[in-house]
Amino acid sequence: MSTSQILWIDLQPSLYCLFKRTAQSLGQNFEVKRWSFEHDLDESCDVEVVHSLMRHTIENSSNPVHLIGHGISGTIAYLFAQKYPNNISSVSVLSVDTNSTNQWTSHYQSMRSQLPCSRFHILSHLSRLLVDRKTEKVVNIMARLLAKCLDNDLVYGSIVNSQPITNLNKAEVPILVINGEKDFVVDEQSEIRWRHCLKPGDCYQKISDGRHFFPFTEWNKTAKLIESFVRMVPEQHQNQVPNSCKNLSISKTNS
Repeated sequence: MSTSQILWIDLQPSLYCLFKRTAQSLGQNFEVKRWSFEHDLDESCDVEVVHSLMRHTIENSSNPVHLIGHGISGTIAYLFAQKYPNNISSVSVLSVDTNSTNQWTSHYQSMRSQLPCSRFHILSHLSRLLVDRKTEKVVNIMARLLAKCLDNDLVYGSIVNSQPITNLNKAEVPILVINGEKDFVVDEQSEIRWRHCLKPGDCYQKISDGRHFFPFTEWNKTAKLIESFVRMVPEQHQNQVPNSCKNLSISKTNS
């Protein structure tokens, strides 16, 4: 097992079951720890509060860590690495746009305010778009998970509404971006927006036919991409570009 330590940032614990197989696959070769954030209902919270708690964990770590996060968790992990690059070896973000407001919850809130439908019908519709599994059983389970996330977890547009989340810019540490080719949340133009943020050595990958929650359906591909990237990052990252990664900037996979 590699000595590299992966810290999976999880700000929406209700949805972690969708990423568990990817994390378990990475755990076969790396030390993977889950950093989960939970709060009381209606508790005041913003990005700075989350970052302060993350700093406490990361600064007390014996080795630099590789951060991973999906959606809003990836956005906030990326912003953390921008502000506090020390002790961060790399950041891998999944289903993340440089436009920080572009979250699945934003689409839900827009549909909820405009369509004369019940919450369940909107979430059922979203479930079919977010995951490439069309059986009624999966759709119903996904709708319940999304509802639980909206009620209990950190989502953009509710408890973080008082402080808009900053859009993403260049970060000093090595960055891996993995997005789904058919993700209606992180649209096709996201790849162009990312080009202005990624430096030589950073990587952009696409999961062919992947939707927003592709780590659930394409967990093996996702884990392999992250593993390959983490292995190319020097053990003690000191703002240098990994030579073996210089030709991977804005790369794409159809596997």
